[in-house]
Amino acid sequence: MHYFFLDSSRIEASRAVLEGSEAAHLKNVLRFTHGDSVGLVDGSGYEYQARVDRLAPGRVELCITDRRRSAGLPSMHIDAAQGYLKDKKMDRVVRQLAELGVARFIPFTSVRAVVRPESGRASSRRERWHRIAVEALKQCRRGNLMGIADTVDFGDLLATGRSYDLPILFWEGAAHALTPQPAAEATRGARSVLAVLGPEGGFSKEEAAAAQAAGFRIAKLGPRILRADTAAISALTLW
Repeated sequence: MHYFFLDSSRIEASRAVLEGSEAAHLKNVLRFTHGDSVGLVDGSGYEYQARVDRLAPGRVELCITDRRRSAGLPSMHIDAAQGYLKDKKMDRVVRQLAELGVARFIPFTSVRAVVRPESGRASSRRERWHRIAVEALKQCRRGNLMGIADTVDFGDLLATGRSYDLPILFWEGAAHALTPQPAAEATRGARSVLAVLGPEGGFSKEEAAAAQAAGFRIAKLGPRILRADTAAISALTLW
């Protein structure tokens, strides 16, 4: 079954309305017509079964036949902060972290970042990452839409760590590796996690020391040095 995304404000009782690109995709690409069954996700934890009721210019009206909590809701709140990567790598990380169930994606700048965000592109990049998160939501039926935060600098990111039960920074120079068993022990009793991953150049010793002083746990992912985008996926898969 094909799933479409719509804002929960477009659902009223047993009726729903698709507009914009989602409506165009249903009508013009998939060629759905009156009476066809579709799935809907609203990004707030629910999914729906619906039937196409009326096709109109720029919109599709649907009749909802079933509503249920999504089975894809993660059991723990995990935010992932990623140091700035080159465009395509960053897009790939956003998509895969959304598929894994990350609650919020936080891009940040740091000393060894190979690229820096261009001020004129910040808004367009955030909008693109939002679209990627929506596509992952529909594909995975994960229930809640991954949020995309504004870009912050490393110092501001460390200051937010105090609001999490477990803030952790992954650094290849750490003394201990985080493997599945230690990960399970570290998260026991924790309801919120902030996982911080570095850019292509990694973190400096000074940045790792500052994170530790700010209350972050410091860990590595094993004996090998992984690509930045591989490291992000590996770290979040452990949780």
